[in-house]
Amino acid sequence: MNMLLLEKEDFSAPGKAVVRGRRFERLRDFIHIAEGKELKAGVRNTDCGKAVVVRITDNEAEVAYTPLSAPPPPLPLTLIMALQRPQTFEKVLHGAVSLGVKKIHFIHTFKVEKSYWQSSRLRPENLREEITLALEQAADPVEPELFFHRRFKPFAEDELENIAAGTLRFFGDPAGTAPVPVRGTPLTLALGPEGGFTEYETETLRRHGFRGLATGERILRTEFALAALLGKLLL
Repeated sequence: MNMLLLEKEDFSAPGKAVVRGRRFERLRDFIHIAEGKELKAGVRNTDCGKAVVVRITDNEAEVAYTPLSAPPPPLPLTLIMALQRPQTFEKVLHGAVSLGVKKIHFIHTFKVEKSYWQSSRLRPENLREEITLALEQAADPVEPELFFHRRFKPFAEDELENIAAGTLRFFGDPAGTAPVPVRGTPLTLALGPEGGFTEYETETLRRHGFRGLATGERILRTEFALAALLGKLLL
């Protein structure tokens, strides 16, 4: 936990918040808080600041919160990603949120198992929990927007052009040769499932102006390919 992420409902009065549950246990057991300890903090979807511990009991901590700055800037990138198998989905979501991606579209492709859409990891409460952990890791209080599209063809025909409007467009491709753009350029990145996009899906992306971009000579797992491509495009 690199930042104490406060919720608006934590506040009992202006500048006074009470922390319970998982966050309190983390503060108590790993950060070893004491009265007077200052913590890096933020309020969800609001601002960044500091929290000073003013009171501790067996099951909660009261903090005094002071806003200090705006959240870190988001990455200028929209991510389109084939829905991954459940174990990989959490890693991909956590990684993308930690790196500052604020718009993520999960799509169905030919190689995505239909059962993935039934995973408990897609329940709102589980999505929120994983996003919260990633925001705490990155010290960024601003949640991403998540979108789910269960049919590839309608997504490509009806929504893709609007989603990628005004951006340079790339997709993960082991044979890709597209040049790396100038830093700061708005981007859209599409990443396929394990096994990659089909030829039809690849040609559909190309028709919409997407160019193939490779991570290198090695074949990477999806979560590592995402980090490598984001680093190549943005860092």
